[in-house]
Amino acid sequence: MKNNILINYPKANSSPVMVDYRVSNEGKLKTISCAVSNAQILPSWLEMQKFELVALKEKDGYSLLFHEKKFDKNLDTVLFIDQVFERIMEARNQPIN
Repeated sequence: MKNNILINYPKANSSPVMVDYRVSNEGKLKTISCAVSNAQILPSWLEMQKFELVALKEKDGYSLLFHEKKFDKNLDTVLFIDQVFERIMEARNQPIN
């Protein structure tokens, strides 16, 4: 992975979770491949260490595409993944819808 980001979840003062990620673009699609770093103690609520996010470029920014597999996980994992997307896009100065 090329980049990493620290995510404090579920609260701003929670121990950060390091996520390594790589971004690729193909036409209007942006794919973000993520892996939670193994060099840390993983939170018990986190049900997956690797995941991929796909966003579609629209007029005003990027929209995260629905991925049914993501919703097979517990609510904390789903919300964490959403926060990862938001923080990566924020760090790259990319607007989201």
